[in-house]
Amino acid sequence: MSDLQQSVTEWTSDGWHKVCGTFTFHPHLSYQMRDKKDKHGIPIWGVKVPDLENSWWDPQLEFAYDIWTSILVSKGAVNQRGEHTVGLFVAVYTQEQWDQKVAMSVTPVAKFNTTQSPSHSYHGTFPMGVKLECDSGKYYVEWSISRISNDGTRDRQGDGGPHGLIVWDSDAAREKREVAINQNVYG
Repeated sequence: MSDLQQSVTEWTSDGWHKVCGTFTFHPHLSYQMRDKKDKHGIPIWGVKVPDLENSWWDPQLEFAYDIWTSILVSKGAVNQRGEHTVGLFVAVYTQEQWDQKVAMSVTPVAKFNTTQSPSHSYHGTFPMGVKLECDSGKYYVEWSISRISNDGTRDRQGDGGPHGLIVWDSDAAREKREVAINQNVYG
């Protein structure tokens, strides 16, 4: 499955920091290997092929951002400088959880939340830490990249930043077919 990506640029709440963020959701199909069988169902010794009947999604999260600071006036000319404390957040919800989220507090299928302050620019990939069943329906991936206010840096304060929502269908039929053809599972 191709990666799902969103790029968003937003100003912080005070208008002094422009956060340019890109979030990529890598579904990543995983599977174990099994012995290949001949046309009579007898295992072929020493030949392994993917076991697509027992596959799963093992998603990874990729964050990239740049923070630009206004020089003289709010939402004016900017340059890239300083270090900033930034929060990275992702939550994955099933269709049912997403439908109930407005009415009540719902615990997502998976959640990722970290705070770091590498600099004004960053790019990194993280494992989601959860296995999702193939063909288990539609998922909603909610993400945000936020500058944290009052982080002790010399720059002006102000929080907020880009956020988005990716709708992902866990149907793996096409991916399984491609793996089967490339790995000669049935031939």
